[in-house]
Amino acid sequence: MESHMKLKITSIALTLGLAAQSHAGIIAYTDYSAWQAALGSSSQVTENFNGSASNFSANSTGNSIGTYTTLDLIGGVGDPGPTGLTGNGFLEGEVDSSSFSTDDGLSLQFNASNILGFGILGLQSDSSSSPGGLDLEEVGIEFGGESFLVSDILGLTNSSDGNSVSSVENSQPIPFIGFLSDTPASSFSFVHGDRVALGEVSGGTEAFYIDSLVLARVDVPEPPAIALLALGLTGLVLMRRKNA
Repeated sequence: MESHMKLKITSIALTLGLAAQSHAGIIAYTDYSAWQAALGSSSQVTENFNGSASNFSANSTGNSIGTYTTLDLIGGVGDPGPTGLTGNGFLEGEVDSSSFSTDDGLSLQFNASNILGFGILGLQSDSSSSPGGLDLEEVGIEFGGESFLVSDILGLTNSSDGNSVSSVENSQPIPFIGFLSDTPASSFSFVHGDRVALGEVSGGTEAFYIDSLVLARVDVPEPPAIALLALGLTGLVLMRRKNA
């Protein structure tokens, strides 16, 4: 059954290269190992989406999808998804460009505190047993004020030339797509490709599964040694006053 078919995604690098795109302060990666190496000593946490099945409403905020992350649905009045946890280890979502002037269009905002970047493992169509078929040019990602098409990141299209973007379907789950920023952020978003390359994107398959999400977080520095020493001295002074 499909509930027993969760795909085990490894950190195998795509042969399409290390960093597919670099915008001001943001670098996109397709190689999990290279992304981790670039993080250095920054801490990482993972959302495995192993919670109970859920289905979120249009224009809802603060929906829990794990320990560290919440999800906001922006729009979706005409069609909110389904969006939520599948109950068998995936996050299901959708992006929709049905209208820019009303809230029928749908974007998904992922909220997490103090992140330097994130990694998406196992992006695929909304079926774990038949993972091909997602139109990659229809899925855009916004982070740190920059926007990317998934198909551009993978080197399959080039939306920067101003021409219509060809339809590109995936044949299997995308092992890894990741981003790093030089400035901490509190969110990133999945948007329809039309919001990245206005008027250039066409396609009809924009619902997806994500196997797991890795967050790179800003490490909270330890108190300086001198501060610890000051605390210790203060404690000694207080003890002596008490004894006196």
